[in-house]
Amino acid sequence: MKKVLAIILTLALTAGCVVFLASCGNNSVEPETTAVTEAPVEEPSTDETEAPVEEPSADESTPAEESTEAPTEETTEETTVEKTTEAKKAPEGKEEILKVYNDAVNNAISAKAGYSKTRVTNIQSLDGGAVLKIGIVQETVNNFLGVGTKTYTNSKGKADYMSKAALTAGDVSSAVCTEKDGKYTIELTVNNGSSTSGGSENAAINRTGVYVGTGDKSEFDYKSAPNIYYALNNTDGASVESVRVDTSNVKVKAVVDAETGNLENLVVSFNFAANLSNVKYTIAKVSTATGRADTTVTFKDFKY
Repeated sequence: MKKVLAIILTLALTAGCVVFLASCGNNSVEPETTAVTEAPVEEPSTDETEAPVEEPSADESTPAEESTEAPTEETTEETTVEKTTEAKKAPEGKEEILKVYNDAVNNAISAKAGYSKTRVTNIQSLDGGAVLKIGIVQETVNNFLGVGTKTYTNSKGKADYMSKAALTAGDVSSAVCTEKDGKYTIELTVNNGSSTSGGSENAAINRTGVYVGTGDKSEFDYKSAPNIYYALNNTDGASVESVRVDTSNVKVKAVVDAETGNLENLVVSFNFAANLSNVKYTIAKVSTATGRADTTVTFKDFKY
């Protein structure tokens, strides 16, 4: 009987210990499970969702706005400058156009710019009876008028082969100026004119910038009546009583730098007719002699 009670008691104690140990085992596992799951899940989720999402979005949006605004303003400013340069207004009206033209020619002279000049003169007709049939007379006339092609080089630092321009609105029948690529192209139609050896002079071509002057020079581009009168009466064995020169079809075309006002190219063309009275050479004499010719003068390759 005692043995039976001992066995029962032993079983009861064993069962109680098992229950107690089971109970203790459950309590020890649950805290560990809670510590492992709660700490890693809550802390990383808070750090990963709040810090990375908010900060990068703020950093990325700010530079995007700055980069968009700055280039747009700079591009707009550069475009405006370019348009202003391209849209430089060309002078209008005779007064404005002639001022630009006169200033450009006169600036080339005062600055002593270098350039080359080519003058081409062609005789259209020459009628002087027996006098102009003499070979030496024909040669003298051709040399005097500069028949053929003559080229002159004005070195930088000199001002030898151009005269100052002083055209007025009354000197031209038309004046046109266009602008392209920063260059003004000026085209003028100059009024016809005339001059006499007696002192009358109203030829506007004298004020275009072609080389003119008193006396006699082979370099002169246009020779007025006083020039011819002086030359003939100072040639051995020759004389003339009176001279009249008429100019017509006078055209001017110039290219001027719109920014600097510098003359870059100039072409002046004209026709002229000379009428001489009582021309004498040695023993030959003629009451009337006439000559007609056309001349084109080109100035180019300017160096300032």
